[in-house]
Amino acid sequence: MKIRKRRRLGLILTCVVVALLIGGSVALYTLAVSIYDSSFNYRCTTPEEYSFSMEEFPSMSRERHTFTSDQGQTLVGYLYEYDEVAEKKGVIVFAHGLGAGGQCGYMDIFNYMASCGYYVFAYDATANDESEGDVIGGLPQGIIDLDYAINYAQTIEQIKDLPFMLMGYSWGGMSVGNVLINHPEVEAAVTLAGWNKSMNMIDYRGCEMVGGVAKLLLPFASLYEYTKYGDYAFSTAMKGFAATDCEIMIVHGEVDDTIPIQYGYDTYYKKYGDSDRFVFKKYEDRDHLVMRDAEGNHDMALMAEIVAFFDSNVK
Repeated sequence: MKIRKRRRLGLILTCVVVALLIGGSVALYTLAVSIYDSSFNYRCTTPEEYSFSMEEFPSMSRERHTFTSDQGQTLVGYLYEYDEVAEKKGVIVFAHGLGAGGQCGYMDIFNYMASCGYYVFAYDATANDESEGDVIGGLPQGIIDLDYAINYAQTIEQIKDLPFMLMGYSWGGMSVGNVLINHPEVEAAVTLAGWNKSMNMIDYRGCEMVGGVAKLLLPFASLYEYTKYGDYAFSTAMKGFAATDCEIMIVHGEVDDTIPIQYGYDTYYKKYGDSDRFVFKKYEDRDHLVMRDAEGNHDMALMAEIVAFFDSNVK
């Protein structure tokens, strides 16, 4: 009798523990989903004070393009060029950052790159400015949209046979590193204030929001992201770098508190610091706005270094 009672008690305790584990897991998953969705379920429009217009760049022209992304949503892109520059060296596909709208806030950069002999293909990611989409949804959407943008740009008649380069800032920087898994044909890539993988941002921002419990939520957030984006959720820039022979330039600010330098630059430097394929540029006094100078303008000296980097990789 005593043995049976012990077995029954053991079974009851096991059931209670399992129920608590399941209930706790469901609660953590629900909380992770809520935090994840609250972070990305919105649209972005470029604020007027950050917007440029084509009238400000009379020597540059652009051609409007539309293409579809993964869920059939129409994305809007523009092919920028300097008409008086007859011989074009290549194409720079540009991926914008998160939270301030799409690509129109970077037109001064496009103008400079175009004046140096490059086409620039820039686009609004899902749920940004002119592109369709109710919400951004999550960071892997940027990788997906960049993948589709490159595929589309490589069909445009006047540029399809030119060397392709990539350049991205912040979310776009993360996307550039990650998308190389699918595009080893790219000649060179520049990532500015980017990071290795989507979960880096979730981890860092989650700890800011809810403290140490974010570490418990991370596996559930990762699972949720996988249900939304499949294998894109497990993509990393390190995998992208390993999948290509192209040369890569990494730029980051040492006092970046939006996505600290250890999630991108430092991670890459540990493996590739001595590699001839990589150029590392760190600004000790810059934060996440690593492309801006002390006056708050886009740093054209940095842009000149980037153009020289691209020039050295034109084949």
